[in-house]
Amino acid sequence: MDKKIKAKSILSVGFKLLCPKCGEGKLFLNPNPYNLKTLAEMPSHCPNCQLSFMPEPGFYYGAMFMSYVITVALSVLNFIWAYLLWGWTTWTYLIINTLILIILLPYLFRAARSFYLAVVYRFEKNTARFN
Repeated sequence: MDKKIKAKSILSVGFKLLCPKCGEGKLFLNPNPYNLKTLAEMPSHCPNCQLSFMPEPGFYYGAMFMSYVITVALSVLNFIWAYLLWGWTTWTYLIINTLILIILLPYLFRAARSFYLAVVYRFEKNTARFN
């Protein structure tokens, strides 16, 4: 019954904010990431497969590193298209990049949690943390 998670499906469940075990349960109670009052609200378990979304206290502190990786990758991509392709000045790049990151902040917050849970589940699914 337990589906095997491959690298491609880690990206899929990460971007879609779905349960890494079954790929169907939603990680967040409110599907709108721009409702800031409910931004971080998650069910305790997956409604489909009962995977714990909070395997231990403070589990999502590790998602900060995932958020950093996503933000740096997005900033490098923005640098390539804004500075190298069009020759915009550094200040223009910084302003555009800052605006893009601020606009995407709620989604990136959720995506970082989703990717972190998917990666940790992939490598530790047979440990006591997820059983």
